[in-house]
Amino acid sequence: MTPHDPDKAERGLTVPFRPFFLLTALDAPLAVGLWVPALLGWDVSNVIADLPGWHGRALLFGTLPAMMAGFLRTALPRWTGRPLVGARLWPLLVPLWLAGRALSPWVASAHAPFLAALALLVTAQIAAARDRRNAVVAALVGALAGAALCDAVPSALALSLGLVMVLGGRIAPSLTATHLGLPSKAGLFTERPLFERVTALMATCALVGWLVEPNSGTTAAASLLAALMQAARMLQWRGWRTLDRPSVLAVHAAYACIPLGFAAVAASPGMVVHLWTVGALGLMGFAVMSSMIRKHAGNAFGRSAVVTGCYALIGLAIALRAVAAAAGEDGPLWLLAAAGAWSAASFLFLAAFGRFLVRGLR
Repeated sequence: MTPHDPDKAERGLTVPFRPFFLLTALDAPLAVGLWVPALLGWDVSNVIADLPGWHGRALLFGTLPAMMAGFLRTALPRWTGRPLVGARLWPLLVPLWLAGRALSPWVASAHAPFLAALALLVTAQIAAARDRRNAVVAALVGALAGAALCDAVPSALALSLGLVMVLGGRIAPSLTATHLGLPSKAGLFTERPLFERVTALMATCALVGWLVEPNSGTTAAASLLAALMQAARMLQWRGWRTLDRPSVLAVHAAYACIPLGFAAVAASPGMVVHLWTVGALGLMGFAVMSSMIRKHAGNAFGRSAVVTGCYALIGLAIALRAVAAAAGEDGPLWLLAAAGAWSAASFLFLAAFGRFLVRGLR
């Protein structure tokens, strides 16, 4: 009989991200699932008239925001230094999310109530703590709710990238510093506030250009400059020192898809969306979820071939999608393979963490 571990019991009782991460993992293969019969030549218009539009909304307003809700529900009290505001209201996000996903094939703005409620809860927490540093997070989530209401899918992608740049810029160096045994990320690199602001401004200008005039020379130039600045930002975090720790390396690899996407705006426009969605958002989402689950399970940097396989399959999905963009008539076959790799990654994640997400620690 194993001795009682009070810390383990405490972690098992307080796992605020559990329903949201479970929904994310279950929904991820569904968000691409209807592409499979369509790619095989079946007519799915009687189920979903606008399949590409539904696919984009499913990922950007459904799958990824569910992960975001779980992450923010867990991180906000620590960031703000105060108990969660409206703690009893957060569970109500789950039925709102389910309703949005159920109605999304017929109602384009079906996800807006969930995102609006999430934005209000995040704003309430940050306002109660008078936390100016995280006001940008509340603003971006609120804007994402507005994009859902207006069915502005490209804008939602740009806003989601903004969140990854803000949050990933905290998570990647913090995890790296912890992995290297440093007391904080201050031991990893010296933050330069002016550089951070200029980098954020350049990324914003490039994203606005991509939304308004994606094929213009000005947008291409701004995107290349944004790519260089984001790459320089990443180099500060010394991701190469995490090669022996896939769980941390995956966060760096996901963030790397942001500058790669900016470079693709000028060089290979067909790859931009999938570098950002599958790479920056998808891989970052699965990497952050697995990191947070392990931390609550008391095994923050544990090794797992199954989880590493999950990351590798997402990387494979990105590569297959790149091949599909250049494959011409054979493109649908490569798209089918990419959808399979993405779905398999979700199943591996569930194989690794599904029991914990359903039942908690036992």
